[in-house]
Amino acid sequence: MSVAASAIYFLNLRGDVLINRLYRDDVGGNMVDAFRMHIMQTKELGTCPVRQIGGCSFLYMRISNVYIVIVVSSNANVACAFKFVVEAVALFKSYFGGAFDEDAIRNNFVLIYELLDEIMDFGYPQNLSPEILKLYITQEGVRSPFSSKASDKPVPNATLQVTGAVGWRREGLMYKKNEIFLDIVESVNLLMSSKGSVLRCDVTGKILMKCFLSGMPDLKLGLNDKIGLEKEAQLKSRPSKSGKTIELDDVTFHQCVNLTRFNSEKTVSFVPPDGEFELMKYRITEGVNLPFRVLPTIKELGRTRMEINVKVSEAYLGCWIHN
Repeated sequence: MSVAASAIYFLNLRGDVLINRLYRDDVGGNMVDAFRMHIMQTKELGTCPVRQIGGCSFLYMRISNVYIVIVVSSNANVACAFKFVVEAVALFKSYFGGAFDEDAIRNNFVLIYELLDEIMDFGYPQNLSPEILKLYITQEGVRSPFSSKASDKPVPNATLQVTGAVGWRREGLMYKKNEIFLDIVESVNLLMSSKGSVLRCDVTGKILMKCFLSGMPDLKLGLNDKIGLEKEAQLKSRPSKSGKTIELDDVTFHQCVNLTRFNSEKTVSFVPPDGEFELMKYRITEGVNLPFRVLPTIKELGRTRMEINVKVSEAYLGCWIHN
């Protein structure tokens, strides 16, 4: 089930309403008073981002010095609601030059009302892509003097881009020098016992891209993995050249990726958006090689003295570093 929001409120830290929008008539206009009385005044803002008061649920999130509160009167998808808030804030920042606070809202309330009518219809989220909305909502927001100046780019064929299949990239892009950059950012999460054995280890990563390409390029990215539920016989009949495979779990792609071609060819095929974007996210739980090990040694020399030796062992070279 989608969000089905009845109302959305933007409040400052004192509880004053900066902007509000009612999408349904199943809640009253004074519902924000219940939020102030039962949540803000009781100092329970940091306990839980979802609260039920009466017959309504309040889903709220603090961004800078602004509280964004979504009021729902039915059983709604909470994760979808918070995802909507995050995407909406990113949209506002793209119009305001990267700033989103109380001053930015007060200076751009007309533009915010126009955007709220476009990104949500009768309580259901709609298109929140800045690239598409800027094609037909061309009003510029009041930017902070510290924000970067927006680049002036033509916006041809707005109607085609809004209704077309490739909504994340507009036509007619031309660059004197075609460039593409790719970064892989990974983090290792490790839980080790006191005896040095690994209890849990996984790697979470994401692929970030920055594209400055002309026209409508069709890119392909090959991976040396065995994503999905492939049979062992198929893997043995098509071994990789390096003899190693990588199993990826919880893979999430950008909307530009062709999932049909990925399932059949195991290649990431996509028409990239213009500029910087996140192509995919993944998690690895099998075959993780630890980059190093930390081995502490603690000795109690007395009631007030303690000696701690920490040994950092590099997993591949086998060298030791003493601290």
